[in-house]
Amino acid sequence: MRRLLSALILLLAGLSPAMAQPLQIGVPTYYASILGFSTPAGATDVACLEGAAGKVVKLAGAFLSGTVESGTASILNVLSLRRVTLNAGGTSATILTASGNPTHKPPLAKLRVWSVSPTTLGTPDPAGSTFRALRWDISSVLSSPDTSPMISAQVNNPYTSQPEIRNAAHAICLSYQAETVPATKINLNLVWTETDS
Repeated sequence: MRRLLSALILLLAGLSPAMAQPLQIGVPTYYASILGFSTPAGATDVACLEGAAGKVVKLAGAFLSGTVESGTASILNVLSLRRVTLNAGGTSATILTASGNPTHKPPLAKLRVWSVSPTTLGTPDPAGSTFRALRWDISSVLSSPDTSPMISAQVNNPYTSQPEIRNAAHAICLSYQAETVPATKINLNLVWTETDS
């Protein structure tokens, strides 16, 4: 019964159980989305979920799709990783966040995206930073990471922990990695939870 209820909640939230982390009932859950955002060319972070003091922030999932701005097909490596210092410089914006429950407090974590690459990337977690690596065959038409559109450490496994940050100077980032990375126009949906540490 509990599994069925969890599946129904995910479906009502617009997420299929096969594509999302299980979310705990009653835990403040937040959503941030952006359509058609132009990212810079080059190997760099394109988006980061930045932590908050006194909060445990857990990534439930991220869905990424988009197009190459130049119209030239490319294959990108997309990593989700934890940084223990924040990116600096470049041109960035924070994305408006929606709460899954309007009675919950506003989120303290922030989703930040870059239109001009950070001048300095934050330090990767020395204890091991990469949660998931995907190869994205991106073309001039709408596409998504092959085999799985969700970027998350574990999918559909309630017995393992979600990627988390516990410090305002930490972030979980989506990073392009390849020898040649074109400018892209992305659609991004992020889901996370926040609890007191």
